Amino acid sequence: MSNIFISSARLLLIVTLLFMGPGIVKVKASNISDSNIRVILDANLIPFSEPPYIENSTTLVQFRPIFENLGLEVSWNEFTRTVKGRKQGVQIELQIDNPVAKVNGNSITLSVAPKLKDGNTFVPLRFISESVESKVEWNDASRTVVIYSKNNYASADGKFHFTAYGLWRNMGGLDKIKSEVDERVQDFVMVEDVEYLQLALRYFNYTMLFISAEPDIDKTKDMDLIQYLDRAKKKAAISNVDILGEKQIKLFGFDARQLTYVNNNDWDKRVDTLIVFKSDSQFYSIRNSSYEVTYKSSILDFHEILESMDFQEK
Repeated sequence: MSNIFISSARLLLIVTLLFMGPGIVKVKASNISDSNIRVILDANLIPFSEPPYIENSTTLVQFRPIFENLGLEVSWNEFTRTVKGRKQGVQIELQIDNPVAKVNGNSITLSVAPKLKDGNTFVPLRFISESVESKVEWNDASRTVVIYSKNNYASADGKFHFTAYGLWRNMGGLDKIKSEVDERVQDFVMVEDVEYLQLALRYFNYTMLFISAEPDIDKTKDMDLIQYLDRAKKKAAISNVDILGEKQIKLFGFDARQLTYVNNNDWDKRVDTLIVFKSDSQFYSIRNSSYEVTYKSSILDFHEILESMDFQEK
């Protein structure tokens, strides 16, 4: 593993200690002014020229920064005092002092109407974010709103499709998998063979997701799931001491084996959850890998990803 990557991972872990969960910033409230509300989108701070504020338990923010950061094209009608935001599949319309907003033509009553304050139009943050199917969380201690954008992903072979929230990056290239030339993938592929890797994603806190498909060929054709998983354990040097749990599950209608274990191949302890299953022609593996400090939130996200995942063998 490169020294640059190790240094980056160490720095990331320090940052992660402030982010208990996928994005909630845990900072002592005494260090933050009561009026200083921060808004973070996918681990990036959204800047506002005028600070957000809370009214009736609703956080309001300047409309243009939140619209544009969420990918909405903005239009403003001075005569009707109406703001519109549009992106593929979504159109939002709000009017100053009007508690009724519209999303794709459907009327929705807001708990707090948009406001004009010091020449700036403020809109309800949660309403805007959830209208584009983002997730929103509030941390009272740090007075931080965290937004996780919704994104769709697919494996290189097109067999797996799923939804994930937040800042995930393709470790093998933006347009296609190039794992054989990506050091970050090489460093963390212990269970999978790189040649069979179909997807390698990395979250901003270095949680990783791998999907692999291995053809049912001579070396695997006579294996059952337990034998295949035993081979994976040997390949990754997983000892009985490292194993935290192993069980039989169902996934996409197939029998599957799930293994949770301590991964000692990084500079700091990681916890991995590996799921393997077999179709008529291939063995498939799905692995979630996270640092121990982020494991609890990571495994919840992993289960959510699996629930959204569609598998179609062509």
